[in-house]
Amino acid sequence: MNNYADLDLQADFITFRDQIINKFGEHYYIQSDIFFSRAVEMAKMGLFRSAIQDGNFSLELINYSNDLDGIAYIIGFLAQLHCDLGMINKAYAYYELGIKLIDTNDENDVQLFEELKEMIDSESWKENDKGSTDE
Repeated sequence: MNNYADLDLQADFITFRDQIINKFGEHYYIQSDIFFSRAVEMAKMGLFRSAIQDGNFSLELINYSNDLDGIAYIIGFLAQLHCDLGMINKAYAYYELGIKLIDTNDENDVQLFEELKEMIDSESWKENDKGSTDE
C-alpha cells in the first residue's frame, strides 16, 4: 500500500522532484501555507526565532508545491525577521533571492521589495564589527 509505487526512485533529482510535485504538489502547498501562517503568528507573539524556523520550513515545503504563489511573501517575511534581529547579511540574502523570484510586472511586489531593501539598508548600521550578527 505504498503511495509512491509510480515514482522512479532512481531518477535524477530534478526528475524525481518533478514527480513529487506532480503527485503531491497540492499537499505541499497546503502544508507550506499552514507553516507560513504559524510563522506569522509566532512573529506576532515576539517569538522571532521560532517564526524563522517555521518560515524556513514553509519555504522548503513550497519548493515541492505545484503552486509557487506566495513564495516571494515567505522570502520577504524571512528577510524582515532577520533584519529585525540584526542579522543583516541573511536579510540581504533573502532579499536578493526574493528579488529574483518576484513578478517584475507586478508593481505591488516590486514596491514591497523596494521598501524591504530600504528597511534593510536603514538597519545595516546595526551590523557588528565582525561583519555579521548572524548565527
